[in-house]
Amino acid sequence: MKTAKQYLGKQLNTMLSEIQLDDNNFIVNVQRELLKGNPLPKTTFYALIDATKEKADSLLELLGELNENNQITAFSGLSITPTNHKFIVQGKTLYTWCALDAILFTEWLDVSSQIISQDPIDNSLIELNIDCDHLVSSNPYPIFLSLVEKMDSCNIRGSFCNHVFFFASEQTAKQWLDSNVNGKILTMEDLFESNKIGLKCC
Repeated sequence: MKTAKQYLGKQLNTMLSEIQLDDNNFIVNVQRELLKGNPLPKTTFYALIDATKEKADSLLELLGELNENNQITAFSGLSITPTNHKFIVQGKTLYTWCALDAILFTEWLDVSSQIISQDPIDNSLIELNIDCDHLVSSNPYPIFLSLVEKMDSCNIRGSFCNHVFFFASEQTAKQWLDSNVNGKILTMEDLFESNKIGLKCC
């Protein structure tokens, strides 16, 4: 997974350019705060962002989720609110918006992770153990992953994340593909080959 960090950085930079921010390093800082497992007060978020409050609020609207107390519970794909993808780091259970996030964030945040998910077709349990930039184990093996190539940057979860799953078999992956003509299926090996992955903003 040597290109994971570069891939994620490229996609984030594309989105951030829409609100005139040049650096995505603060995203790592915000996500490391979320790794502690608690909602993030807005005051802490503002302190981590080298931008005006207006731009920081635009960023929250684009990449964040808030609870009823106006605290940040998810940011740029990492969440403390349950989703289909558990992301377990140092004994703390967090979640990601999509299967791809779980893989990329392990390297992005320089951690070891246990990822637990379910095949959306037959509900088979899927488990991966990743140490920073390499896959330690997976059950089952091989694992397949769905992707879509276009994303609406104003609706990242709806247009992209909600279509990116792990599959326990090629059969269930193909069943998903039959109902999602704009998607594609990759193996884990395919995922980080630059000529097989691409993402365009709508």
